[in-house]
Amino acid sequence: MHESIAIAVTPGDPDSLRQVTIEVPPPDQGQVLIEVIRGGVCGTDREIMAGHLGQPPDGSEFLVLGHEMLGRIREVGDGVTSFAPGDLVTATVRRPDGCPLCQAGQPDMCLWKGYTEHGIVGLHGFLSQLVVVEEPWVVKLPDSLESTGVFAEPLTVVEKALRQIGHVQQRLATWLPNTAIVFGAGPIGILATMVLRSMDLDVYTIARTPAPNRGADAVTRTGATYISTMEHPIDELQARLPPADIVIECTGSAAISHLAYRMLGRNGAVALLSVSGGSGEIEIPADALNESLVLGNGVVIGSVNAGREDWETAVHHFEVFERLWPGLTASLITTRITINGDISLVGKDMGPDSIKTVVEFSGDGIERSAAGGERDQGDHDHGLFAPRMG
Repeated sequence: MHESIAIAVTPGDPDSLRQVTIEVPPPDQGQVLIEVIRGGVCGTDREIMAGHLGQPPDGSEFLVLGHEMLGRIREVGDGVTSFAPGDLVTATVRRPDGCPLCQAGQPDMCLWKGYTEHGIVGLHGFLSQLVVVEEPWVVKLPDSLESTGVFAEPLTVVEKALRQIGHVQQRLATWLPNTAIVFGAGPIGILATMVLRSMDLDVYTIARTPAPNRGADAVTRTGATYISTMEHPIDELQARLPPADIVIECTGSAAISHLAYRMLGRNGAVALLSVSGGSGEIEIPADALNESLVLGNGVVIGSVNAGREDWETAVHHFEVFERLWPGLTASLITTRITINGDISLVGKDMGPDSIKTVVEFSGDGIERSAAGGERDQGDHDHGLFAPRMG
């Protein structure tokens, strides 16, 4: 057995964030032991810390947090053929139940909702010095992604949404998207902006905080347009912006998701990537919304988790991002908290200039990262929808 320091909570208790020491077994048949380099902290983690979400593994009173991880393989179990000690890796989050889609290799489309998810439902997470993962759920990364690979999981959320949009748009004899709107400038919103800009789309990224701020800087470095709803009221945006071929919503706001439908152009598609929290109600012009979607042949999809192909596409896009905007992806890490530092900071809002907080499993203290790198022009990636276009 190996001892591993981890960050955990008691689900349902908003004051339970703490450091724990757990025992991690050596890898069994078909498993690998991963030494974690860093893990990301996202809104889902903070909902769990606040006591709103989370379910511990059977027999455990606590849940180790974390579903965004980068590490290196330390040991491999018998029968492992795809990995070796020293490989840079990450791991998928969801484990299947027995539903037909899970058994067909699509746990991200699970029918029965009996799945488990690392750091969320029924499985300890990746904010631990050591983790054991089964070989089929491990994703190998090139060494060049050591500074950015922790973003793999949030990027896969974007990749799946765009893949699903691509499938839906096969209904059209030809589809050449030109304009996209992204609601939200957190990590997923910025990553969505980066993917869409790498496809040479005109992108408008809409968020609350006025520029200048680091999220706005990241967006504008890609050539996208950043718009603050504090400076430009939501009701005015529909008249101001062109109809969009693609709309990505990742704010968690019911009011914003409603606006997303209205911003859609003819034959366009909206992808909703966040869940609207709380129990608030808003009034919507249902007749006008229905008319717009029906007469415009609009499509609205919900998307969660990701398939194996989305992880592979994410690896490709990390390399594209680095060619287009050197250093930009790594600069999205704005706060680094070490496992030996003040872990109470993991659950705190780090301010309007914060984009991504990560936990480092070496070193001491807390570090605020500086933005770096300049944008390199050209070399855009036009391939994401290519098989689906006429």
